[in-house]
Amino acid sequence: MTDLGSRQTLGRSARLLTVSFLVFLLLALTTVVALPQEQTAEEPYPTDAEVSATLEPVVLNETRRGDMTTITLEIPVGADTFTSSGRPTTNWSNDPNLRVGFNVAQGNGAERIFIFFSLASIPSNATVTSADLRMFMNAASPPADASMGLLARFLSSAWDASTLTWANYNPSWGAEIGVGQVSANTGWHQASITSAVQEWVSGTRPNFGMMIMGDETPQQRERVFTAINANNGLHPRLVVTYNVNVDTTPPTSTMTPLPQWSPASFNVSWSGTDNPGGTGIRHFDVQVRANGGGWQNWQTAVTTTSATFTGQNGILYEFRVRAVDRANNVEAFPNNPQARTTVDTVPPTSTMNALPQYTFTPNFTVSWSGTDALSGIAHYDVEFQINGGPWQPLVMATTQLSHAIANAVPSAQYGFRVRAVDRAGNVQPFPSGAQAQTTISVGTPEAHIIPFTSPIATQNSFVVQWFGEPVPGSNITSYDLQVSFNGGSWQNWVTNLPGGNGPNSRTFTAQDGDGVYAFRVRARDNIGRVGEFRSDVGGTIAVDTVAPFITIRSFAPAVYGE
Repeated sequence: MTDLGSRQTLGRSARLLTVSFLVFLLLALTTVVALPQEQTAEEPYPTDAEVSATLEPVVLNETRRGDMTTITLEIPVGADTFTSSGRPTTNWSNDPNLRVGFNVAQGNGAERIFIFFSLASIPSNATVTSADLRMFMNAASPPADASMGLLARFLSSAWDASTLTWANYNPSWGAEIGVGQVSANTGWHQASITSAVQEWVSGTRPNFGMMIMGDETPQQRERVFTAINANNGLHPRLVVTYNVNVDTTPPTSTMTPLPQWSPASFNVSWSGTDNPGGTGIRHFDVQVRANGGGWQNWQTAVTTTSATFTGQNGILYEFRVRAVDRANNVEAFPNNPQARTTVDTVPPTSTMNALPQYTFTPNFTVSWSGTDALSGIAHYDVEFQINGGPWQPLVMATTQLSHAIANAVPSAQYGFRVRAVDRAGNVQPFPSGAQAQTTISVGTPEAHIIPFTSPIATQNSFVVQWFGEPVPGSNITSYDLQVSFNGGSWQNWVTNLPGGNGPNSRTFTAQDGDGVYAFRVRARDNIGRVGEFRSDVGGTIAVDTVAPFITIRSFAPAVYGE
């Protein structure tokens, strides 16, 4: 594989570039290598993510001349895989090999390599003087095959090695990186991709990696390279040499402000920038102190910008950060903390205020209260239930201490419960049962005349009886009684007569003489509600005080026997 980036002097001609002494040693030890077999279930390999996570860029050389620093960096592959037209839905991310060309023997068809390198370790202002892609070829088919032309292209969209297949990546490629030739000799091969790496570093082209294509004529002609999943140290790598101006200015950093109160575990974050033209931030150091004590190292030489801190209840924690750039310029820690918070791990307490057993209106107000020892209550959540049914939200995340209920269901029992959330985010659990209950008792009291034992009264004075039916939770305090004579209009007999639920009675004197008297009654309760007059069966009586007499019309003389 030769200069994939040069197309001026070499064009598309073949040229095998320099290999190290190790290459020759490997070639001397290498016999004709058979085509690697497909991965089987008995041969598990780690994923790209698992292997690459253990690999870091390595500085091979660093020199400084005047204001210029030259760095040579070896960057391990971040992700690699291949796709095959003969198996368009197969994902090869766990295969230890990278295959390119055309495979008839195993039915893979056309094969294309996908490869990605993270360039985050190179500052964006760097001038790339060389960038060599190095890959280890472990097999060629046929073994004595002539050089195969390879074409590398920029990829113009993201891809995931763990899911990539021939079918789902169509492929979204961009311009050519370059072309070259690769022989059938096993061992290390390299090619220059300097211009491509420069574009990626400077940001003129997004870095989605590249795709490498070979001879896809339907025949057995293939090159097999070692993938990162082989986990044998022969993974692809990128050796980059770049220049950056000498950086003598320390970077700057700051902490993201924290809330006044936090739970036991909370996230702490920070950020930093390097001066324009600087080498970029290499890492951060974060310190913490408790209740104004001495500063202690917490996060040392980290490249991340956040971490979770776990503290103790009631302790004030303060944080500060410094940044170190790639030129080893170290920012001084600030004298004062840049973020601070107090830990509160104890949930608040709250309860509903008591309600009467009965509520005599469909519109009423519920209220609650709560306390918290440290951060204070941030809000309340209130739920209700009807007749012991499921709990439902009444008002959530409220800072109020009361809520008006409107149009409650008559005769229904309402239950209420509350929980509090403090400013640190600690949540009080809801109690299992209601903290306050009331039954909606609405309507008016009723009263009824007790039927007379006889429909006729022979005296002009007699006893009228009645009883009351109060609304639940109330008591009857008085009655109004009316009378009607011979079907005439109703007239007040007695008003506001004190009495209880009953039975009650009062003597009536028939001032209008004999005739038919009808009675009706209504009740008042202690809530001030007045019922309706009701005529009841049996509430009518006839008064008849005149005794009957006989008028003699004629008589016959008595005849006595002799």
